[in-house]
Amino acid sequence: MFIGSKAWVTILFLALFLAVAFILPVYAVTITNDEIEEKQQELEELGKRQRDEKSALEQRLNREAALKDELMQLESRLHELRAEQVRLAGEIRNVEKEIDYVEMELAEAEEQLKYQEELLNKRLRAIQQHGVVSYVEVLFDSKSFPDFLTRLHNLSIIASNDLVLIEEIQKERDIIQVWKDELEAKKASLENMRRNVAANEVEIQQAAIDREVILDELQGEIELNLKAIIDLEEEAQQLDSLIRQLIAEAQSQFSGVEGALHYPIEPPTWVSSGYGWRRDPFSGAQAWHGGIDMAPHRGAANYILAAANGKVIFSGWNGGYGNCIMIDHGGGTVTLYAHMSSLLVQKGEVVGKGQRIARAGTTGYSTGVHLHFEVREYNMPPVRYYPSGNPDHRFNPGPYFSKD
Repeated sequence: MFIGSKAWVTILFLALFLAVAFILPVYAVTITNDEIEEKQQELEELGKRQRDEKSALEQRLNREAALKDELMQLESRLHELRAEQVRLAGEIRNVEKEIDYVEMELAEAEEQLKYQEELLNKRLRAIQQHGVVSYVEVLFDSKSFPDFLTRLHNLSIIASNDLVLIEEIQKERDIIQVWKDELEAKKASLENMRRNVAANEVEIQQAAIDREVILDELQGEIELNLKAIIDLEEEAQQLDSLIRQLIAEAQSQFSGVEGALHYPIEPPTWVSSGYGWRRDPFSGAQAWHGGIDMAPHRGAANYILAAANGKVIFSGWNGGYGNCIMIDHGGGTVTLYAHMSSLLVQKGEVVGKGQRIARAGTTGYSTGVHLHFEVREYNMPPVRYYPSGNPDHRFNPGPYFSKD
C-alpha cells in the first residue's frame, strides 16, 4: 500500500512539530541554567569583594577603637598633668610663703644676735679699757664678805648669761638657716617638677593631635569602606533578584517544601540568637537578624542537615556568611546554612531531607561555633525592605519546623 504525497507532507509536519516541541524547552532550560550559573558566579565574586571590604572595615574599626581608647587615655593623662600643675603651683606658693616667714625669723635672729654681740663687745671693750682691775675693784668695794660673794656671783651670772645667750642665738640662727636652705631646695625641686610636667603636657598634646589626624584619615577610609559595602550589597541584592527570576523561569524537579522542615542541625544544640531585631555582636548597634542561630553544646562540630528535599544552588564561601550552602526546594523556597567548618555537598547536587550536608563551625563573621539558618520565600511578599529599598524575603524559620 502506497502513501500519497499529501500524507507524507502531513507526517513530516507532525514529526517536525514534535521535534520542536521537545527540543526547544530542553534548550531553553539549558540556556536558563547557564545564565543562573553565570549569575551565581558573579554573586560569589561579589561576596568575595564584600568579604574583603568587610575585613578591611573590621581592621579599620578595630584601629579606630584603639585610637579612640588611646585618645581617652591621653585626655585622662592630660587631665592628671594639669591637676598636677595646679597642685605643684599651690605647693610652690606655700613654700614661698614659708621661705618669706623663715627669712623674717632669720632676720630677727640675726638682729638679736647682733644686739647681744654688741653688748658683749661693749663689756669686752670696757675690760680692755679699764682692765681686770675694775672687776676686782667692784669686788673689793664690797662692804662685807657676804656682799663680796654676792657681787662675785652676780658677775659670774652676767658673764655666763652673755655666753649662753650668744650660743643660743647662734644655734637658732643656724637652725633657721638650715630650714631656709631646705625650703629653697624644695622650691627648686618643685620648680623642676613643674617644668617636667609642662614638657610632658606639651608632648602628650602633640601625641593627641597626631592621633586625631590619623583618626580623621581612618574615619575617612571607614566611610569609603562602608560606601563600598553598601554599593556591593545593593549590587548583590540586584543579582539576587535576577537569580530568583531565573530560578522561577527554570523548570525544577521540586515543587516546594512539603510538611514541616527537618531541624537543620544534629542535637544537642540550643538557639543562641533568634529571628528579628537584635544587638549586632560586632558593632553593638541594633540590626535585623534574618535567621536563627543554633549552637552545639561546648562548640562541637555537629552535622548540618538538609531541611527538606532540594537541589544545592550554592556551596562555598559567601562573605560574612563564611562557608555557606543554599538549597532550592522549588516553589520559590530556598534555605540557607552559614558559618560551617566544612561542606559535604557541591553545587548542583540533589539532597534529601535530613541528609548530612556540612559540619558546624565559626567561619565568616561569627563569634563562636553555630549554624545560621535562613528560610527565603521568593514567591511571597517580602517580610521587610533593606535600607536600599530592595525586598527582604528572609522569613522566620521557627514556624516552618511545626508545619503540617
